[in-house]
Amino acid sequence: MGHDLALSVIIPCLNGEATLAQQLDALAAQQWKHPWELVIVDNGSTDKSVEIARQYAVVFSHFQILDASARKGGSYAINRGMDAAMSDYLAVCDADDEVEIGWVASMGEALQVHDIVCGKFRFNKFNDPRTAQASAEAWKDGLYTGRFLPGGGSGNFGVRRALHERVGGFDECLPHAYDADYFWRIQLEGFALHYVPEAEIQIRIARVNPSLRSIYYRSKNRFASNYWCYKRYRVHGMLAPPSLRGSIVQLFRTIKAGVRVHWSTHLSRDSWLRRFAQQAGELVGQVQGRLTNPCKPYWPGQNIKV
Repeated sequence: MGHDLALSVIIPCLNGEATLAQQLDALAAQQWKHPWELVIVDNGSTDKSVEIARQYAVVFSHFQILDASARKGGSYAINRGMDAAMSDYLAVCDADDEVEIGWVASMGEALQVHDIVCGKFRFNKFNDPRTAQASAEAWKDGLYTGRFLPGGGSGNFGVRRALHERVGGFDECLPHAYDADYFWRIQLEGFALHYVPEAEIQIRIARVNPSLRSIYYRSKNRFASNYWCYKRYRVHGMLAPPSLRGSIVQLFRTIKAGVRVHWSTHLSRDSWLRRFAQQAGELVGQVQGRLTNPCKPYWPGQNIKV
């Protein structure tokens, strides 16, 4: 690899037209004493994402746009970006977020010392106050802790190539929770996650103007993947996901509430439809996760490459 580059920053992108330029402007403003590159991984965008990205080719000294449209999925896109990166030190951020000043330098310096690092998520810029407060509380210690080991997020982390390859990269069988799975495997192999609070990124909790279809599939993939992860890691002590009964009751209540919705009021109608799409996806995902399993149980050492 290109040892003259101290860091490769990978951005997976799928239809990021509304936000990509803001993220690229923030990265263009970064200052660090070492050379680094930007790798934009297009995951099959049908909007103007690639056209916007090309405009920045003259802004960055080291710049790639990679076509990763053969298969949809954030795990696939990140893996392809890391494969193509020219540095042995790799950092990832998302096309719909915004890095804060000093992010590149903080990530780059931390990876000189640690094998795997997780940055700080901030939520106050792009989200309503209630969502921002709840999200900040969930990530108050820099890592998210739920039913298993602590984990970071794929939108703000860095890893040395040797470790990424050692654990086999991101698992592309998972449409959701592939970042949690990645960090869990790394810890099961004996590597501690190092928190770098100086590497801050402003996060958008939801996509800009999401369609009902995208809300449904995101929810379905999330709950199916959560159960697949449970099947993989329950031998290591992972707690079971929420009950199927709870999802059924929740959807029934939403359907019942729909009778009282004022359909002439767009706000009430749209709010109900979004809630229905999310909860329908949750229920279908719960069922799918229980009936199927594309992922094998994980045992430390099984993916290690030496």
